[in-house]
This record gives sequence, structure tokens and C-alpha cells, in this order.
Amino acid sequence: MTSPVSRHHPDTRLWASGAALGGAWVEQAPVPGATSPDVAALAVFQRGLHMAWRAEDSTDSIWLAGTSDGNSWALPWNLPYVGTSERPALSAVEHAGSESLFLAWKGAGRDQSIYWSTSSDGHKWEDQQILGGAESARAPSLVVFRGVLHAFWRGSEHLITSNQNLYTSVRDETGWGAPMGLPGMSSAESPAVAVLGDTLYLAHRGTKATLDNDKFIRLWSSGNGISWTSRVNPPDAYSDLAPALAAHDGRLHLVWKSASGPEIWYSSFDGEQAWQPPTRVATFETGCGPALCAFRPERGTDELHLVWRGSTL
Repeated sequence: MTSPVSRHHPDTRLWASGAALGGAWVEQAPVPGATSPDVAALAVFQRGLHMAWRAEDSTDSIWLAGTSDGNSWALPWNLPYVGTSERPALSAVEHAGSESLFLAWKGAGRDQSIYWSTSSDGHKWEDQQILGGAESARAPSLVVFRGVLHAFWRGSEHLITSNQNLYTSVRDETGWGAPMGLPGMSSAESPAVAVLGDTLYLAHRGTKATLDNDKFIRLWSSGNGISWTSRVNPPDAYSDLAPALAAHDGRLHLVWKSASGPEIWYSSFDGEQAWQPPTRVATFETGCGPALCAFRPERGTDELHLVWRGSTL
């Protein structure tokens, strides 16, 4: 268990836990050398679980770490000459028999451009590039659907305007396509995306306005990445931050930070109509939205891995 923390001594460590069954997380351990003002991103790449996060210091740089067994993490390494004010996004893409790891992030400070880079080994990265036409006030999300990389994000935010509509762009052999708005979908925070079977799913909390702060989490699905259908929403799922999604053992899994406290909550969906009743994830506490990823080590069982930042409450 984590020791209690106070507002004067926030726990900015990144914590990890793995469980063969969703909702059964019990053991937890800090990731060595990983501290951040936000949560990390997770992706499976070259038979290892990789994690990326924003530095806790004023550099706003991006750090990465990896594990081959889900328990012992390598010492973190840095992605030089880049910066972000939000958590980054990770996804692995297979093409022509090889695998590449993609990283995407919002710019540092007031820079709301979305940048991306790619690596063949998770350590050496290509020069950053801008995802043309994309601007966001929050972190982007990445997912591979039917062999193609998709990016998702909410709109930009300026002094007198807040564009909370959700957008997507698809990367094919010629590069990133023009951003497309997702009709009827808007959020104050980043969307969460995952693929279960042949269906792409997206979850997000509602929008935020002066007199209306909609914290209810909604679920959508798509069979082609273009047209979307509103699905049965998870019951009693409210969050002031971005939720996390992952597919594991034939189900869609959702975790989120409570809208009223530091607790982490969990539910899963059968892909049709039925959600499990929400349950609290052990005694884990966080000040940020959590991250979720399914991972099977070379020698081990397939587990659902949960990562979160410690609580500041």
C-alpha cells in the first residue's frame, strides 16, 4: 500500500500493477526513477511493455522505460530535444514484417500543436514532426485498428474559446490524413481508445463549461474508424479526467479516477450490451487519470497492466 500523502508532499511517483483478471489488481510497486505531474502512456512493442511519461521538472521532456516481464523495469531513458505539457501517447505498428513504435505528444506550454516521432528499437528516435492541422489542449491518443495507426484528440483552447470537439487522423503509407471531426463527440479531456475484435472503441468524459461540468463517461464504437455508434454507457462512471481503455480476454476494460476523490474505479464491457457493476481498484489512489494495457511476457500469463501517478489529495 502507498503511504498517506499530503498536499505539501504529493506522491508524484508512477505506480504499476498487473492482474490476470480485470479488477483484481492488488500488488503495486513504483516504477524506478519514474516521477511525473501526469500519468504515463503504455504500449506493447517487440515483446516488451513500454512506458512514456512527461518529466516532473521544468524541462517538460519525455522519458521512457520498458519491462520484459511486467515486473522489473529498465532504468529510464530520455527522448532529447522535445517537450510536452501533457502525458504522451504510445502505439506499436507492424508493417512489411517489421515493427515501429510511434510516440505522439502535445507541445510544451502554450504550444498546442501535436508532434510525433517513430523508433525501430524504442531508444533511438527520428526527428519530431508535426501532425498537420491538429491542435489540442490535451494529450493525444494512439491506437492501431486493422493494421493502420489512428490518432485522436480534443480541440484547442484559447483565452476566450474552448474547442472541446473530438478529432481523428489516420496514417497510411503516404502519411497522416487530414484531421476529421467526430460528430456528436466532445470532451474536456483526452479520449481513450482500444480495439476489441474487429471493433474500435472510444470512451470520453463530457464537456466542461462555466455552469455545466459534465463528468459522465460515454462509450462509442466503430467498425471502420469513420462512422461511429453510441453504445451502452458504463453505469455510475464519472470522472473529472480522461479514462483509460484496453481490450483483454475478450472484454473491453475501463478504468477512471473518481470525479469526487483520488480513488480508481473499474468496469468491463462484453462488447454487446452488458457492463459489470463498477468496483474500486484496491486502495490505489491517484491525482491523474490512469493508464491501461494488456501484456503477455514471453514467459508468463497474459495480464492487464494498470499504471497511475500517486495521489496529491
